[in-house]
Amino acid sequence: MKSSLHRATLFFLCLAVLLSACGPSLSDITTDLIGQGRNDEAIARMKRALILSPDTPEYVKLMAIAHYNKKQYEEAAKLLQQVLKLDAEDDQAAYYLAAAYEARQDYNKAIQYYRIYNELTFFGEYKEVVETRIKLLYRQQMELEAQRALQMEQQLDVAKIPANTIAILYFENKGQRTELNPLQKGLTEMLITDLSKVKALKVLERIRLQQLIEEMNLSETDMVDQKTAPRLGKLLGANRLVKGSFIDLTGDKIIIDAFVAKARTGEIDASTNISGNVQDFFRMEKDLVFKILDQMKIKLTDNEREAILEIPTENFFAFLQYSRGLDYEDRGLYTQAFESYSQAAAADPNFSQAKTSASSAKKSEQIVGSTSSSTTSSNETKSSEQSQADQKQSDQKQGQQSTSTTGSAAKSTTASRTTTFSNVPPPPPPPTSSIGGGAQGNIINDRIGNLIGNINSTVNPGTGSQNTPPPTVIDPLKPPPSPPN
Repeated sequence: MKSSLHRATLFFLCLAVLLSACGPSLSDITTDLIGQGRNDEAIARMKRALILSPDTPEYVKLMAIAHYNKKQYEEAAKLLQQVLKLDAEDDQAAYYLAAAYEARQDYNKAIQYYRIYNELTFFGEYKEVVETRIKLLYRQQMELEAQRALQMEQQLDVAKIPANTIAILYFENKGQRTELNPLQKGLTEMLITDLSKVKALKVLERIRLQQLIEEMNLSETDMVDQKTAPRLGKLLGANRLVKGSFIDLTGDKIIIDAFVAKARTGEIDASTNISGNVQDFFRMEKDLVFKILDQMKIKLTDNEREAILEIPTENFFAFLQYSRGLDYEDRGLYTQAFESYSQAAAADPNFSQAKTSASSAKKSEQIVGSTSSSTTSSNETKSSEQSQADQKQSDQKQGQQSTSTTGSAAKSTTASRTTTFSNVPPPPPPPTSSIGGGAQGNIINDRIGNLIGNINSTVNPGTGSQNTPPPTVIDPLKPPPSPPN
């Protein structure tokens, strides 16, 4: 009799297990509730579940996402931090934590956790989108930092600016060929990249310079002026300023002049010039870098010298198109930026930076939306030669305004950047259930700890600088959709 009762008990227990395995899990039911917008029900269900199964990461995460959807970002952030302590490999939790900080206008932490998400996730397509989102956030942040610097200008102490900080201003085109205007930014970008390889220097990023110039509405002449230099250095936080010009001569000859000014006084600290054929433009730029460093009496290691000698491309047209892409991107014209970067990559298939920038511009276009201008159309496909001819004609009409380094025209073209972002796709769920933590939790816990611990030395997007921007308040991007079922 007892053995029969025992067998019957075992039978019903096995049947219960089988029935529970066939039905939807508690997590599935809650995910469906969140997908239907029934966030309060999801929160209540997860609270009850956590009483029976405390510290279950999946339950905490679902409750956090429901709070996020209710725009209760502070509560969501607290819960998501708890999730990452319980299960360090949950990339979806890192994504929503970044989005929660973004909604709370804490952009330092938002960028930090978007980077952590990219460290954890296995989905490459989402990595690219998130990296682009970081760049867009950072560009907006620099715009607000420039505004804040101008507002607090009287409180800034130039004595606290580190002696090794240096900013490279845009080079002025003093020649007649306005189609070379994009080199104003391209040459500056190359100098920043090369000088950033010198450990003795702290080079300020170009994005910060771009936003400050737009806020101050400076012209090339203003940047050269001795009266403006101390103020610009103070606002940028730079002890030295590198400024210069280039001019095309008859044939393919070009001259590049450069000088280094002390930001506090505007006095010239060093000056140099170099000339050669356009085909040797990139080697001329390297010589210019070495001359500047020599006059500043900075000794280079063999590794630094070799790093500086690296040339991204030897195709002048490709570099000109890349420089044009930089200008379009500064103006928020990502469709045109993508076209220019693509033409640069087509002209030189080995120009890896052009390919990377084209991909980033395409992702930015997807987030911001398609852009258009009078010079190019996203629906037109042009050969490289025809594109160059069309751009030359357009630049001759627009003059110096074809680059956005100066004037109110540049200001107006960037104004729409902060209001036209569209949704980022939601992150995919982790490949395996995160209930109970992952087998590699300790390893990834260490990785997250290192990421958070070293966040102050993380390279900012699109720069060669080791600065992490201070917190600031800007309009948030639109939040991501609800998680997929």
